[in-house]
Amino acid sequence: MLTGWSSQTPAAITLEELAKHCVLAGADTLEINTQQHYDIPQAMEFAVKVVQQATDHQLCLSTNNPQTLKAGLEVCQVPPIVNYISFDEMKLKEMLPLIAKHKAELVLLVSEPTSPTGARDMLHKAAILIGAANEAGIPNDRIFVDPGIIHVTRDEGQSHLVEVMEFLRLLPEATEPPVKSTCWLSNSSVGAPRRLRPVIDSTLLAMLAGVGLSSVFLDVLRPTNRQTLNLLRVFNNETVYAQSEVEF
Repeated sequence: MLTGWSSQTPAAITLEELAKHCVLAGADTLEINTQQHYDIPQAMEFAVKVVQQATDHQLCLSTNNPQTLKAGLEVCQVPPIVNYISFDEMKLKEMLPLIAKHKAELVLLVSEPTSPTGARDMLHKAAILIGAANEAGIPNDRIFVDPGIIHVTRDEGQSHLVEVMEFLRLLPEATEPPVKSTCWLSNSSVGAPRRLRPVIDSTLLAMLAGVGLSSVFLDVLRPTNRQTLNLLRVFNNETVYAQSEVEF
């Protein structure tokens, strides 16, 4: 499972402390996201170094800047995941070679929020992007495909979720060897009242897991997310039920 920045984080906490909290909460991978703010090499390099002082967990680097990505890749002690590559020509030309050189994993985004597409179209786009990644030297076992989650508060968000479910069911048989899947969970509840967002996200997580989602970007410090994840592991017989793992 993947984690992003937490909405539960106290304002005064340091980046190193936050990383430790996320690891203790069960995160497998820690995301460092500069896409919206400070998308510069110095910021990425600083964040990677600080987080690596707190944990040896794999990192996920989210950036729109090839130079920022290069700076992060060069200081990562463990090959990270790179989020994300789409049909953006600059990313395809400048980022794919960097990802391949550093033997990183990557996320391929096949449906943009501004232009959602159906399951079959997403499969077609996935095939093109996977082919481009393979040609650059990135094998399928290092690829995640993100169908893109649209706000459920929008009419098209609800209809798109139906297509996302179908896409996730079809994806394993559409690629050989199979690629993994992922999504940004909290996108689903954007626009909903804050009190409703946890239940929207956790309910959707259970539904996506049921159709084969293999990883997820989520707030690992939110109790409802951890409860859902722990129960999914119980229901899949991956761990023994313990009341302490459901109550927080």
